Amino acid sequence: MAEQKQKKAGLTISLGRRPKVLLLGNGMNRVYGGASWAGLLEKINRTSFTADQVKSMPFPMQAVLLSRDQVDVSLQDLQRELTQCEVHPWLGEQLRCLLAMPFDCILTPNFTYEVECALVPDFMDHPLRYLRHTAAVPRAEKGFMLHTYYNLPRPQGDLPLFHVHGEARVPNTVILGHYYYGNLLFCCDEYLTHRAPEQRYPLWPGHGSLPALSWLDYFILGDVYSLGFGFDTSEMDLWWLLCRKKRERAPHGDLWFFEPERQSAETKRALLEAYHAKCVSLGFREPGAGDYRAFYEAAIQEIGRRLTEEGGASQRE
Repeated sequence: MAEQKQKKAGLTISLGRRPKVLLLGNGMNRVYGGASWAGLLEKINRTSFTADQVKSMPFPMQAVLLSRDQVDVSLQDLQRELTQCEVHPWLGEQLRCLLAMPFDCILTPNFTYEVECALVPDFMDHPLRYLRHTAAVPRAEKGFMLHTYYNLPRPQGDLPLFHVHGEARVPNTVILGHYYYGNLLFCCDEYLTHRAPEQRYPLWPGHGSLPALSWLDYFILGDVYSLGFGFDTSEMDLWWLLCRKKRERAPHGDLWFFEPERQSAETKRALLEAYHAKCVSLGFREPGAGDYRAFYEAAIQEIGRRLTEEGGASQRE
């Protein structure tokens, strides 16, 4: 019954306020030794090369080389491991704190389920109970997941979560390798060209709502808070979308990039700022491994403070 109601109502974006969007990467998982990119490469490696030998290559090409261009088959072999619902207590606490904030949508490039399991501990026992799709498609997608999401229950209202690079439960949806990134980028461009030609959404008056047909609508129009996502330059789809967001002529929000300041990442920060992203380090510079827990806790507090202030300002208006 709940699923039928959600499909009937659909997702909408209020035209009176910018949606608040959390872009959540894998950074917090790593604080207590969670899954890492290097660990994944080691598990899919079918060659005599080591992950260290290929680290100069862009991330997607590392996966292609080490799997002998059998990324999808390798992920199928790892499916059971990647769909375990185990969340470190500290991580679970931080995730629940984030999920309690007034976000309208969560986007994650992770294809594992820490977010879902932090909120619904038995999520992996019945994931289809929470699976939804927007009105743009007749059923949940088995390829690029532009319109498919999980509807997570919260006391203050359900929260849509999109796995923007696919999910481990459906290995064919996972985006690894330049071929898949290129195809995803084509799908993004095609959708936005159809939905918002000439870099603009319809310039609606400030009342009513716009149907949200894809996570792309939230990314382009919303205030996006990026946490634990490194914006590596190999993530060409999200860099392209950030550039597309900058060029959007309809009223739209900013992207706030939370990451400690490092000298080795100065050029990346400059590029983010060229695309009008706001970089926030909270005074953390050249962090050691033990500093990231404190950084993420401080970042979550700061995001909560900003959302509270913006919510109060919106009510006064």
